[in-house]
Amino acid sequence: MKNPIRFSPSLALMIASLGASLSAQDVLLNFGGNYAGTNAPGHDAGLLTGTNWNSVSVDTASGIVDQVGAATSVSLDFGLATAEGGTTVNYALSTKSAPYAMNAGVDADLQTLFNTSLGLNNVVRDGSGNLGVAVSLSGLAAGEYRYFLTAFRGDAVATSTRDFDIYAGVSADAITDFSSYSAGSITNSAGVSGWTAGDNYLSGTFTIDGINDTFSLLSNSTNFIGVFTSLEIAVIPESSAFALLGGLFVLGLAAVRRRCN
Repeated sequence: MKNPIRFSPSLALMIASLGASLSAQDVLLNFGGNYAGTNAPGHDAGLLTGTNWNSVSVDTASGIVDQVGAATSVSLDFGLATAEGGTTVNYALSTKSAPYAMNAGVDADLQTLFNTSLGLNNVVRDGSGNLGVAVSLSGLAAGEYRYFLTAFRGDAVATSTRDFDIYAGVSADAITDFSSYSAGSITNSAGVSGWTAGDNYLSGTFTIDGINDTFSLLSNSTNFIGVFTSLEIAVIPESSAFALLGGLFVLGLAAVRRRCN
């Protein structure tokens, strides 16, 4: 009897990791409004095509679907900064979905860009304080991702801007101290048409490795309320992973032939 084929533990782990990576899912989140379109920066960049958005504004333990409507294991937990302009978050504090106050003075280009169902609502602090808002996503499959976060406040006027400081990172649990996770800012300046990185959205990459499996975001603003409008999570195409799987398959066939000869 021929000896059975055995893969080394490291090779088996690599195959399992690649399999998990290839099952990673694209997720579309709209914070408050019901939306089923493609007017969003991730679609504009060509990484996303689906229209199955999840309308979320409260903690959500289940029911999140991917961009084509398939079930996922993703859950969301919202929280608030504990002080104005602060980077420490308490996930026990609640947020609310508040409609835009589309003032007449809102810059026309910004209003045109966000005045769709994508921008009807946003998650803000439930009250009159100027606290940042945070969200943590758990249950994403292992893989490489790019996120697209939009933030817009409808009562901004043409002569002013709203700067949102964005913090983003991955850890084993929801990040409560974002001081070392600065990712950039969203300016909302006047006179900008179309999706523009750093002005009406922020994009970045992150890795879910099965150990550090929670992606967290914080939006904060000095003298203003932190805002989320939409968040797109796109799987980064991994042609190298497919090539490696193909190589492993070829090696496996070669091993079979050697043992059968």
